[in-house]
Amino acid sequence: MKRLAPALLACAVLLPTFACVRANAEPGASLGHLASGASYSFAVDPASPTAAIGLWLHVPASGYSFERPGIADLAAHALADAPILEGRSLREMVESVGGTIEIEPSPNLLGISIVVPKAEAPATVRALAEAYFTGTIDAKSLDEARHETSVRAVEERFNIENELQSRLFAALFTNGPMHAPVYPNSASSLDAIHLQQVRHYAERAFRPGNASLSFAGAVDASLLTQIAAVGRSGNDAPIESPPVEGASTQSVQGSSPAIAIGFAGPPITSRDDATALDFVASALLDRELGRALPLPAGGVAVARFVTLQGTGVFTIFGVGKDPKKMESVLLNDLARLRTPLSRPRFDRLLRAFRFHLASAIDVPQGLADNLGWYAASGDAAYAPGLPGGQYARSILRLTPESVAAAVRRYLEHPTTILMTAVAEKSA
Repeated sequence: MKRLAPALLACAVLLPTFACVRANAEPGASLGHLASGASYSFAVDPASPTAAIGLWLHVPASGYSFERPGIADLAAHALADAPILEGRSLREMVESVGGTIEIEPSPNLLGISIVVPKAEAPATVRALAEAYFTGTIDAKSLDEARHETSVRAVEERFNIENELQSRLFAALFTNGPMHAPVYPNSASSLDAIHLQQVRHYAERAFRPGNASLSFAGAVDASLLTQIAAVGRSGNDAPIESPPVEGASTQSVQGSSPAIAIGFAGPPITSRDDATALDFVASALLDRELGRALPLPAGGVAVARFVTLQGTGVFTIFGVGKDPKKMESVLLNDLARLRTPLSRPRFDRLLRAFRFHLASAIDVPQGLADNLGWYAASGDAAYAPGLPGGQYARSILRLTPESVAAAVRRYLEHPTTILMTAVAEKSA
């Protein structure tokens, strides 16, 4: 997850509920799924010196009862650290060849992203499958994982974007993975998660039927032979998080003055609507949208767009000295987008949108993460950057009128979190 800039982050969290269109493709196709149940997607660049390999799973970060925040991160780190081949762990194998491995949990998705030199791709894919689809967590690997997860949990508590998102999602959803926190508030909560609980979670979560594999860079379909028949059987349907009915405003205390604005639902039913909201996230904070004044406190604005699964959610996060004034400015800007933009302004914003998109997938890891995220979210063929994919066609269909219609349909009743800073105690 990218960090929040000192001023503002607008984020279209687009959660499509339209049907998954994964192809029953043969190995060698861009999309398909294996006999084990895992889906796969490829974006091949033979000239790349690296291979990016992603494993994405639709699993709840807080456990299947939503009562153990941090368990997904614990399990993922523990399996990366558990011995698999000749006593070496996946992490050791990746790092020994100069590669990197990153583990990124979100409320209802978990991503493991690996980048290695292209010659190491076959061995790495085999080790990835052995670690996550057949590996066993032992006490030593869990102890190592506790340290890694504890550090990450502390970092997340001091990240204002994550603080805002956690509070906002808890207000937007009644229960389910989107309502529960990704990490616990204390190390003692992690210590209370026992080895057997982590093992049971891993055995259920890390099954090919829950997984999407993504490959980008110097990769080819021969990598699929390393994983075709590996793993436990079975799968889980993605877990829904029911949205709260009606809008609300909450005032809370937190680490700094800030605001979070969220719109939940109605469900997004077409790719074109989802793409229009991605465009809105990019356009909303544009300095030339029409606002008379800069953002309060002179903040610098940035935008990003991601995809999860379930009800459509559009969120805006802001940090500044006057959150209430910032709320007014942002909602006024959003209201301007209810009316179709002029063609010259729309065309300029569309060029900026295309650039934002390209910059997120211009390296193999970014592209593999993108492919895996969309596949795990239920629509592999919609992933930006997929050769011949649906996203580019949706962009071609964007018009000032379709964007304005999406704003009017989906961005009607905001839930707002107004955060004031907790006063520091005097020495």
